[in-house]
Amino acid sequence: MIGPAASRTGFHRTIGGLRGLRSTRTRLQRLIHHGDLNFRCDIAHPLAGPSTMVIHRAAVPHAHLEHTGNTPARMEQVRMCVSVSGPHNLPVIVRLHGLNAIGPFEMLPAERFPMLEVKDRTVAPHSPKRMGWLLDTRGRATRRIPLDPPRP
Repeated sequence: MIGPAASRTGFHRTIGGLRGLRSTRTRLQRLIHHGDLNFRCDIAHPLAGPSTMVIHRAAVPHAHLEHTGNTPARMEQVRMCVSVSGPHNLPVIVRLHGLNAIGPFEMLPAERFPMLEVKDRTVAPHSPKRMGWLLDTRGRATRRIPLDPPRP
């Protein structure tokens, strides 16, 4: 994982030094320019505005999955969008401004992609942890829980 103060040299080391430092810088600039790499800053959600987290479990025919999944992944409200195997092959996690925003949000991709079908949705009123941090009821970090990704 690349921390907030990552430098090009640190990024180069993180990806294993597979390319020269100049190639790493060029590739990084290209990823940013084309919107393939975004930077986000997480703050306590009650302070940021979107108070409602919704987990959508959608189904898309495999032939349309890549094209269909790229659109929601680039939407501002979307926190995660990834293709997986199984009957609900496109889970999407979003942050919205209340329950009344769920319907209008679901209409956006549905109008562009009629083959996308939301099979299930879960509203999560409070998330007790996020990316290695335990959160209090106001969404503020109280304790760090180090992430330990599985090793091969």
